[in-house]
Amino acid sequence: MPRLLLRNILRLCISVFVALTLVPTACAETDIETDLLVVGGTESGCAAAVQAARMGVKKIVLVNGIQWLGGQFSAEALGAIDENRGHGYNGTVPIPRSGIFRDVIDAIETKNAELYGGVRRPGNTRVITTGRPVVSEQVFRELLAPFEESGQIHRYSDFIVESVLTDVNCVHGVVFRSTTGKPNLTVRAKITIDASDWGDVIQKSGAGWDVGLDARSEYDEPSAPESAEPSTDVNPITWCLIVEEQKEDSLIPQPEGYDERYFTGQWGWIDEKFAYTTRRLVDGHGFAEIDHPDVLLINTPPIDYPLDVFPADVAMALEETEQGASQKPLAAMTPTQRAIVYADAQNHSLKFLYYLQQKFPKFRKMALSPEFGTTNQLPPKPYIRESIRLKAEHVIREQEVLGFEARSNYATTMFPDAVFSWQFELDFHPTKRSWRTDQLDKGPWEATFRGNRRFGREGTGRAVFPLRSLVPSDVDGLLGAQKNLGYTSIVSSSCRLHDQSIHAGQASGAVAAVSLRHDVSPSKLPLQRAYLAEIWDGLLHGRDGAPLVIWPFADVDPLEPGFAAIQHLALRRLLELEAADTSFQADGPVTDSWYGRIVSNAAQQGYEISALHDMPVPRTRREAAQQIWSILVKQSTPNWKRLDPTDADADGIPDEKDPLPFTPGWKSWKDDPTRDGIPEHEGEFADGTIAINFTTADGPDVPGYQQDIGRLFQPRLGYGWRQDLTKNIRERDIHDKPLASSFVFTRTEDVWECELPNGHYRLTVCLGDAGHEQLGQYLKVEGKVLAENLDTQSGRFAELVTNVTIGDGRLTLTLGTPKGGSNTCINWLVVEPIPR
Repeated sequence: MPRLLLRNILRLCISVFVALTLVPTACAETDIETDLLVVGGTESGCAAAVQAARMGVKKIVLVNGIQWLGGQFSAEALGAIDENRGHGYNGTVPIPRSGIFRDVIDAIETKNAELYGGVRRPGNTRVITTGRPVVSEQVFRELLAPFEESGQIHRYSDFIVESVLTDVNCVHGVVFRSTTGKPNLTVRAKITIDASDWGDVIQKSGAGWDVGLDARSEYDEPSAPESAEPSTDVNPITWCLIVEEQKEDSLIPQPEGYDERYFTGQWGWIDEKFAYTTRRLVDGHGFAEIDHPDVLLINTPPIDYPLDVFPADVAMALEETEQGASQKPLAAMTPTQRAIVYADAQNHSLKFLYYLQQKFPKFRKMALSPEFGTTNQLPPKPYIRESIRLKAEHVIREQEVLGFEARSNYATTMFPDAVFSWQFELDFHPTKRSWRTDQLDKGPWEATFRGNRRFGREGTGRAVFPLRSLVPSDVDGLLGAQKNLGYTSIVSSSCRLHDQSIHAGQASGAVAAVSLRHDVSPSKLPLQRAYLAEIWDGLLHGRDGAPLVIWPFADVDPLEPGFAAIQHLALRRLLELEAADTSFQADGPVTDSWYGRIVSNAAQQGYEISALHDMPVPRTRREAAQQIWSILVKQSTPNWKRLDPTDADADGIPDEKDPLPFTPGWKSWKDDPTRDGIPEHEGEFADGTIAINFTTADGPDVPGYQQDIGRLFQPRLGYGWRQDLTKNIRERDIHDKPLASSFVFTRTEDVWECELPNGHYRLTVCLGDAGHEQLGQYLKVEGKVLAENLDTQSGRFAELVTNVTIGDGRLTLTLGTPKGGSNTCINWLVVEPIPR
């Protein structure tokens, strides 16, 4: 079929969309007043409305652009549910499931058991839980139902944002346009939460917002590019497909413009097994209990739809709506313009299904599911990974959320106004469209990576999200939710999953509830502990649902006794924790010193603790937390002590720019000089010292150090490897100290030796990578294990020290293990004789 046909289809799409959305302005409008307006029936919007209702907000209006509720879970067809993850898909989560997300997951798994012979997790795939979109949509309807029946929540569907009512930098409501010919809808509200797909309220409110790349100079993020171009470089959308196994072949017609070269380039490695199992929702053949055909979610890189540049026919159709429209970010386009892009994204996904059916026999029997009720049997919305970003009271930066010294630790900055927690990879799907033929933008393309924006590039520590990042810096009466939050593009890639989006909405709902309760602007809440305490109380006590984990302990389930007490103590910073203390050990024994420090910290903050002196020290940490909190909860929450009107901690960083307004500096933990990759020595060594820099052949000379470039042992040098590792050298060139910038790495077990006179030595060796995290490193020195399963964060190192005795004239280091599976990276070592 000719390309002209696609152009006609796109024009038809425009005309149909216009017919549905451009309601005559003469229609009588419906005018409503409410306490809280939530815009968007996404998972975040539903959670915001429910949390606010649970916390007593009496009048809530939820306006949705479509009929379907539930966002990623349902309307976007992401039935393979992604959630917080520390390292890889291993069937566990680093932070216990909690809050409304847990309520939703439990309901989905209960319905799964009813449908699939008692099997709660029928996908047998990479993620833990799967659910058909139509089932998840029902779960969200049932979540809202009690509050709709009581009249606390009123829901309106098929309305999109037309304009925002503002006055003196304050949002007072939103005017909506019907997509089905109904009268326009005006909702006047004291507070509005923008949980829409593209930040439609924020964009029209006058609040600051951003989209696309952030240049390194803007936020000093270590992995940000030097340039913020192209501004359209964002995580791609994906039009997911749900297909169900049939008894007979169910081939779809060849989509217009099909060419197998769309899928035979860098993604040509995808085989039948991977395509079939990687996002399976129901494994009808893998469980004896299940009597149901297989159901698959098709959501793989070949159907990621980049948004940086568009194919020629799409660009032409966009330009016909407005000059320059093809250069705009998708988030900034009009609904009509987005519809043009959506049509091509849908067609691209159908091309991939056709390709699968032509190439792999199992897919010949897979038919599109009719569960969405759409004419083309596709979901009503694409999977949207990245929206606009709010210019918030605080914009979260990459360096703040990286694990301090190791990804398994807490994040570097643990914000005092935390409202939920998360952990995930810095994860960009391919953001660049690359043309496959000399036809360029008129021919087939594939989604590829730009720079270091790629899958699973390291990740966060156990991070917390600050209330300030929900609040616009320049507009009152408005809160962000869904993916319209105050973070950079890099951070957004780690905080966009099913659970995180629900958490963001739930937190916004709690913030709105406290703001309305006290008739105080949301911008006034973050720096007042009494208001924060009310927000924490609303989230932690889980009235009518599971409590939300705010402080990310790994081992305290929200349904366990004492959960809220433990969380309250952690959030008030009464527990003395190190960056690696990610487990509370609730049933562990209590020492007098541990208990005494908590009580002393409470007294220093201004709590009255005399009653605790008359109580015996409890047996377990859980009981201790409960006992201490039983006294503190009866008291008003002391506010932080302010040393300066505009710089509370007097650290030289004004409050509006300070991630930790009440703690000097921006890091929550103390730097460890043994983790910076810089040796104590300045190049002057005692006689008999051997210092080695593991580097490239053209690496810079470092005074006092000899270079090792991965060569076999050389007698003239007196050191080297048992096998050639000259190809296993990396130079990151991103560190101001060359010793920490380069390294030799081993993938399996390798041995390095150095001739030394017999005697006693002090050895210091540095492991790590200035540019990437390295997990599971292993090192033996003279047969003694010095590092086992050692993790180092990007730009952080392990400087290990040990004493060794040489009796055979050689120092021997064994790096890695025979089975391999991870890298061990050695930067430098220093061997000093110990005087006798």
